[in-house]
Amino acid sequence: MIEKRKPIKRKTFKVFSFSKFSPSALLAFFIGCGVGFSLYPTLNEGWVASSTEKAHINVCFSPEGQCTIGIVSAIEDAKTSIFVMAYSFTSLQIAQALVDAFERGVDVKVLIDKSQIRNKYSHLQFFSKSGIPVFIDPAKGIAHNKAMILDDRFVLTGSFNWSKAANSKNAENILLIDDPSLAQIYKENWKKRAMFVKRHSLPELGRK
Repeated sequence: MIEKRKPIKRKTFKVFSFSKFSPSALLAFFIGCGVGFSLYPTLNEGWVASSTEKAHINVCFSPEGQCTIGIVSAIEDAKTSIFVMAYSFTSLQIAQALVDAFERGVDVKVLIDKSQIRNKYSHLQFFSKSGIPVFIDPAKGIAHNKAMILDDRFVLTGSFNWSKAANSKNAENILLIDDPSLAQIYKENWKKRAMFVKRHSLPELGRK
């Protein structure tokens, strides 16, 4: 037996008309739209494209890949500068490699999440004692970036935190990208974030 269906009621929609608005209101509306569209690009940067046509990219997956070895190797190869963006920093191997780079004359700077000031496993005090400038990211939420810009040419970035767990327990990924244009984009972002924060001294980092 076929069940009879009830007829479908069609919804009617009202047609929007500008005729209801006064000329002054319409003028204000269109001026507002024009201003909004002109300002939008300055308020929302969105995606930024690299100008490098063929960038060489290597990828590592942990915990199978033991990616810390490759990260340390990239740091050891750095000749002039390393700008670090970090959320968590508990890997002694990576921290030691950065300190060694700093001591051989590489310009090393660290921008990190505020949670690491109180994290007893963080290596912020190790950096500070070694003389490496440490800046606390001014993010209202968490500073979840994980990136290193090396020699204004290479970018290390991915889900991989600079931590022991990222190397030996977590499912993570890290990219090593040979792209000077992309490196410059990352470095400019680092500078923008560090622009309005003071370098933290050892007493501030160690204060309880």
